[in-house]
Amino acid sequence: MKITLIALLSLIGFASAASAESTAVTKSESESEASSMRTCRIIFPERPNDAPKVAYLYDGEYNHRVNLPSMNFSEVIELPQGERTITIWPSKITDPENIPPEAPQLAVKAGVHDFYILISPHRANPTFPLQMRLIDISDEELKPGQTLWINQTDHQITGVLGDQAISMRPKSETVLKSPRSSSGYYRAEFSYQSVAKGEVKKITEQQWWHDANSRHLGFIADTGGRLPKIHLYRDFR
Repeated sequence: MKITLIALLSLIGFASAASAESTAVTKSESESEASSMRTCRIIFPERPNDAPKVAYLYDGEYNHRVNLPSMNFSEVIELPQGERTITIWPSKITDPENIPPEAPQLAVKAGVHDFYILISPHRANPTFPLQMRLIDISDEELKPGQTLWINQTDHQITGVLGDQAISMRPKSETVLKSPRSSSGYYRAEFSYQSVAKGEVKKITEQQWWHDANSRHLGFIADTGGRLPKIHLYRDFR
């Protein structure tokens, strides 16, 4: 009886160790799979009223039905790793060997992990008048709490965000550090100098919310009105 009990305890210990090892392998495989995941989000900040609101993003293997929002980011889209070309089209791509020549495409390098797809109008393409641009937001490019500002206007932009002054030349980009050390409200003030000369005019002065755990993407766009328009988006990835 004593020998039987020892043997039974040994068997239980072996089974527990095997189970723990199996769980560790499963967890490791799951973590590896998650780390190899590539994601993107779509943004269409100056979407015309007649532009499509839904399209298909073809990554060379799958068709992803995606929203083309103007006021916020699209859903997070998971894509395969590696160098590939992405196509956007009103319907699914069913024949990869015969993609329509007028279909907007975007080359993605193998080293790009997380990114945005910035969509803008492209009237030169009457079939599907959109064009895509890749914005790399890998950790070394844009860290949580930071903001990538893109000045799409011909104006000189100046302002204050939190405790830091900003100055952006026409058609330029800059990454700004967090406007404060933790999440909370901060002062946001923007002015512009028309075509980079003449009188400096204020665009806006507000209190904005900062999320220290999110990346931020900001656009300054010229809509043809009296003042440039400012868009700011938070990305929780």
